[in-house]
Amino acid sequence: MTRGVLIGIGGVLTIVLLFVGVVLVVDATREDKIADGTKIGTLDVGGLDRDAATALVQRRLAGAVREPVEATQGQRRFVLRGEDASARLDVAATVDAAMRSGRAGDPFSRVLGGGGEGGTVAPKITFSRAAVARFVARTADRVDRKARDADIDWHDGKLVRVRARSGIEVERAQLAKLLERALDRPAGSRTVEVPAKVSERPDRTFEDFAERYPLVLAVDRDAKVLRVYEDLQFARKYKIAVGKAGLETTAGRYKIREKVVNPPWHVPMSDWAGELAGQTIAPGDPRNPLEARWMGFHDGQGIHGTADVASLGTAASHGCIRMAVPDVKRLFRRVKIGTPLFLQ
Repeated sequence: MTRGVLIGIGGVLTIVLLFVGVVLVVDATREDKIADGTKIGTLDVGGLDRDAATALVQRRLAGAVREPVEATQGQRRFVLRGEDASARLDVAATVDAAMRSGRAGDPFSRVLGGGGEGGTVAPKITFSRAAVARFVARTADRVDRKARDADIDWHDGKLVRVRARSGIEVERAQLAKLLERALDRPAGSRTVEVPAKVSERPDRTFEDFAERYPLVLAVDRDAKVLRVYEDLQFARKYKIAVGKAGLETTAGRYKIREKVVNPPWHVPMSDWAGELAGQTIAPGDPRNPLEARWMGFHDGQGIHGTADVASLGTAASHGCIRMAVPDVKRLFRRVKIGTPLFLQ
């Protein structure tokens, strides 16, 4: 090998060594800075040194991690506070991950091959999954509900309509995942919608109820009035007499259980009945207070006509509901066995 060749080879080696040295120096100058384009979540930290990145992450993300997460269900809000979930951002570990981003591979690929561009780094967040599970359980306990059939009730002189509703059940595992994702992403949305599914359907809708009970009766003992509802709408009212003190007509929800035309009077075994106690008094007997019609609803109590129209509007009976004879006949024609009766 000639001297000239050796000199040429030496020159090439010198250039290569210089080039390698330059690459290593350039790469080394980037060790103390985060690669351009690097983000922690949505926070751009590219080009920052460790101290600057630490301060920025502490200022912008550490507080956000402790912000509450809301789980919503319609108009209802359930709040999981960051401290209750033991949510914490590991700032040092997060910055370390950002520093490593963009430094994959060897110095030549980083300097010459465009490998010095950083990517997106997830914040290093810790929280208690047990606390999340407890929050999910509390939320589900408040949201879960059984199916409810349509119904009616009567309060303060008004028929209350209760509409049917389906049962719902929170999908707990899915809710836990949504909450954990929100806790893991401090710059993202802090609100999640509670996932729920229909667990059961009602057996009876409001329309079914209205069809089943075309007539409803309601007795207001204080006002001494019997109200009639047709198709769940107020239709008319009648003046009545109710039980006197000590023999009050029993409040409650009942159904008409029997209907009798020109009823006999089966006298109860009560002290107030005197010598008639236990007897059956025939229809038309002057001692029989049951005039024209009888609609029994509870334990010997019923709605009947009376000849003592002066007692209407008072508490005068022995527990039954008295009506004028024309009124009780008119009502009798409309009422069926099973017709609901509310007594308040």
